[in-house]
Amino acid sequence: MRTKILRDIFSIAGFILAVAWTGLGSAQGQVAAPATQTAALSPVLQAKDAAAAWAELGESGKPPPNPSSWRDNPPSDKEKQKFYLPYVLALAGKAKDFSTRFPSDKNAGKARMMEFRFLLMTVLWGESTQQARLETLEKSLLNDPALSDEEHVGIMLAVAQNSAPEKLRPFLQGIVSGSASAKMKEAATAQLNKMDALGKPVDLQFTAVDGRSVDLAKLKGKVVLIDFWATWCGPCVGEVPNVKKTYDQFHSKGFEIVGISLDKDKDKLTDFTASHKMEWPQFFDGMFWQNKYARQFAIESIPAMWLIDKKGNLRDMDAREDLNGGVQKLLAE
Repeated sequence: MRTKILRDIFSIAGFILAVAWTGLGSAQGQVAAPATQTAALSPVLQAKDAAAAWAELGESGKPPPNPSSWRDNPPSDKEKQKFYLPYVLALAGKAKDFSTRFPSDKNAGKARMMEFRFLLMTVLWGESTQQARLETLEKSLLNDPALSDEEHVGIMLAVAQNSAPEKLRPFLQGIVSGSASAKMKEAATAQLNKMDALGKPVDLQFTAVDGRSVDLAKLKGKVVLIDFWATWCGPCVGEVPNVKKTYDQFHSKGFEIVGISLDKDKDKLTDFTASHKMEWPQFFDGMFWQNKYARQFAIESIPAMWLIDKKGNLRDMDAREDLNGGVQKLLAE
C-alpha cells in the first residue's frame, strides 16, 4: 500500500530517519569513515574490528552532499531517488557486512534491522531487483528469537505497509491467532482495525491538556480533522500554517480539529500551540510513539490526518493530500 504517508516515511528525509531509528549515529570516541565517494558507495566496511566498523557504519548513514545543480533547479522526487539509490544500496550492503562479520556483536541485530529498512526503502523506490533479498531477510528477522518484541513489531509493520490488502489481512490474522508475542498481536490487531476503519465511527474521548472534554460522538453534524502530530516532527510543524488556514476558513461553518500530540514534553506542546494560536484541543500523554491513540489506531508516521464526516464516520485517512478540498467537500454534504 504505497500511500502518500508511506512515501513520506521513505522520502529523502527518511534516509536520515532510518538510521536514527536503529539507534545509529556518529559513535562517540570512534574513528569516522573516510568521507570519499568511493567509500560511500562501497557495500563493505573498511574497519577491521567491530567497534570501529560500527562507528563507520554510523558515519556512513549521513546523506551525501546534494548536487550543486539542485540549488538552481530543484529536483523531482524521481531525480532524488535516482541520485540517492546507490548510497542507500551501499548502506544496506555495509549493514549486512557488519552483521555477517560480527554476528556475536551486541549491534549485529541492529545492523540486520538497518539492512532491512534500507532494502525496503529501495523497493518502495521501485528497485524490484532487491525484492527477493528483502523477502528473504524479512522472513529471517521475523523468526529470529534474538530480536526484541519491539523489533519484531517494527518489522511486521514495515511488512504490512509494503503488502497488498489481499495479502496483508491473512498475514495479520495469522499473527493474531498464532504464537506471536502480546506486543506483536496488539500491533497486528491495530492494523486490522485500521484497515476496517473507513466508513465507521471513531471511538475517541479524552480530556485535553487545557481541560476541555472531547468526545467525537458528540461532534456529529460537524466535519472533524483528527491530526496526529508532534512539535518535534519537522513535517508536522511545516503543515501547521495549512492546518490553521483551513481551520480559520471553515471553523465558523462547522469544521473542528482534534489534535493527538506525540510530544514527550507538555510545556513544549502548550507553548507551541499558544504561540501559533492553535485553538483546538490537544490530547497528550507524554508517551511519544507509545501514545495511547497512536497505538490504538496503528499510526506509524506523522503527520497523519483523518477526516470525519458529519455523520461521525471516518472518510479519509490521508487528508493531508488535500486538506482544504477535503473539508470543503464534506461540509457540502
